[in-house]
Amino acid sequence: MLAFPVALVLAALLPTALMAQEADRIWRGGPILTMEDDAMRVEALAVRNGLILAAGAESEIMAHRGPGTEVIDLDGRALIPGFVDAHGHVFAVGLQALSANMLPAPDGPGNDIAALQATLRDWAAAYPDRVERAGLILGFGYDDAQLAELRHPTRDDLDAVSGDTPVMIIHQSGHIGVLNSAALAVARIDADSKNPPGGVIRRQGGSTEPNGVVEETAFFVSLQALLGSLDADAGRSIFRAGTELVASYGYTTAQEGRSTPASTQVMKLEARENGLDIDVVAYPDVLIDRDFILGAVSSEYTHRFRVGGAKLTIDGSPQGFTALRDRPYFKPPPNLRPGYRGYAAVTDDQVFDAVDWAFANGVQLLIHSNGEGASDLLIAAIGVATETHGQADRRSVLIHGQFLRKDQVEALDRLEVFPSLFPMHTFYWGDWHRERTVGPVAADNISPTGWVLARGMKFSSHHDAPVAFPDSMRILSATVTRRSRSGDIIGPAHRVDVITCAQGDDDLACLSTLRGGPEGLPRTREARGPCDSFGGSDGD
Repeated sequence: MLAFPVALVLAALLPTALMAQEADRIWRGGPILTMEDDAMRVEALAVRNGLILAAGAESEIMAHRGPGTEVIDLDGRALIPGFVDAHGHVFAVGLQALSANMLPAPDGPGNDIAALQATLRDWAAAYPDRVERAGLILGFGYDDAQLAELRHPTRDDLDAVSGDTPVMIIHQSGHIGVLNSAALAVARIDADSKNPPGGVIRRQGGSTEPNGVVEETAFFVSLQALLGSLDADAGRSIFRAGTELVASYGYTTAQEGRSTPASTQVMKLEARENGLDIDVVAYPDVLIDRDFILGAVSSEYTHRFRVGGAKLTIDGSPQGFTALRDRPYFKPPPNLRPGYRGYAAVTDDQVFDAVDWAFANGVQLLIHSNGEGASDLLIAAIGVATETHGQADRRSVLIHGQFLRKDQVEALDRLEVFPSLFPMHTFYWGDWHRERTVGPVAADNISPTGWVLARGMKFSSHHDAPVAFPDSMRILSATVTRRSRSGDIIGPAHRVDVITCAQGDDDLACLSTLRGGPEGLPRTREARGPCDSFGGSDGD
C-alpha cells in the first residue's frame, strides 16, 4: 500500500537532489543569452566539470553554490555560448598569426605600400629565426582596395625590402599574392611561364615578364613552393597558433575549410599527441585525394579533431575581381579586358564530377562560390546529383555566395543547400563593392541574408579567417548593422536582428557541419566585445 506514495515522494525529491550538485562556477549579474528559443534569457548559469549544469532564475541557480563555487559577477556584460566557426581556415590563421601583419586599419598598419615595406622590414628584424627557418619573409593581409595607391604592390616594391631573401605577401582575400624576384625564382616563374589553369601570372606592361602578382592557382602553387621546406614540426606550430588565435575570439569549434591530406595529417598528429583546447573540423580539397577523404571522414571527434567532409572551390575573390560573375564587373582595373566577368578556378566537368562523387558516397560538401556564374554551376551540379541519387540530408553548404541573385536563393532553398554567408564583407569591402566590383544597386544585395530569412531558411555567418581576424564581435556587428568602413549602410533590407545573428554564429553553424547541436566543452564565454553596439543599453 505504501509503494505508490513512496514512488511519488522519490520522484518529487529527484530534482532537489540534482539541484544539490555543487557548481564549479556560477555567472550572474548580466544578460545571459542561451540561444534556446524557449528560454533565450536567463538570470544565472551554473557550470560543473566543463558542462552547463543549470540555467534559470538566479534564486534557483544559487542553490548550486557551495564552498568551492566561484561566483562571477558579469557587471552588466553579456554572457553568450561559445561560438562555432561556420567557415574559416584555422591552419592558415596560424600562418597569419606567425607572419607580418599587412592588414589595413582598423586591424593593422597596411594603408600604403611604404607602410607594408616598413612592416616587413621590422618583422624580419624582430623574428630572424622565423625567416631562417622558412627561408622567407612573409606578410599576410594586404588589401589593394585600402592602399593609398589603389594597386597591388609589385616585385619591385618587395625587392626594396630584400633583394636576396624571398619575400611574399598574401592578399587579404587569400586568393592573390605578390612575390619579389628571389621568391619568383624559387617558384620557378619567369617570362616563359604560362598561366596555369584557373590562375593568372600578371605581367609588366608591354612584356611577358612577371610583375610579381599571382592569382588563384598560380598563387597557391607559388605558396606551396615557398613553404614546401617547412617540416611537420613547423606545421604543427602553425596549426597550434591558429587554434589559439581562433579560441581567443570565443570560438569553441574551429574549421579548416580547405585542407590537404598532408595538413590534415599534421593537425591530426598535433591533436593526438598534445591535445586541443577547442574542437577542429577539417574539409580536405575534393580535387586532391578522394580515397583519403573517404578513409578519414567521421561525424565523431577523436582528440577533438575530425574530418567532416570535403571542400570544392569553384571561383575566387570578389574584391580581387577573380570571382566568376554572370555579367561584367562594374569598374574593374584598367588592365582587364572589356566585359571581364572573372573566371572559374575549375572546369565545369570537375564541378559536376565532384558533386556527384560526394552525393554517391554520402560525403558532406562545402562549396566555395562567390560570383553568380559560380553559383549557377553549383546549383546545376547539385540539381543533377539530386536527380541521380535522390534527396537526403547531405547538408551541402554554399560558402560565401556574395553575389547571389534572388532566383539562386530560391534554388538553394529548393535543393536544400545550407548557405554560409559572409556579411562581414559589408564592413571590409562594402564601399569597394559599391564603387568598383558590382556598382551601387547590386552592392546592396551582397550576402543577401534578408532574402534567405524571407524564405524561412536557416543560415550561418562566418569570418573566413585569415581573410580577416576571426573576430566574433565583428561578425555580429556587420551582420546586424551592415555598416561599411565609410559608415554607409550596405543593403538595409538585409540587416538581421541580434538573436538571429548570434544563432547563425552558434547553433546554426553546428547544423552546417552536420552536427545537430553544440559540441564545445565548455560552451560559455564572457562577451568582452562591444555588445552595446548592437543597440541594447543593458549590455546585449
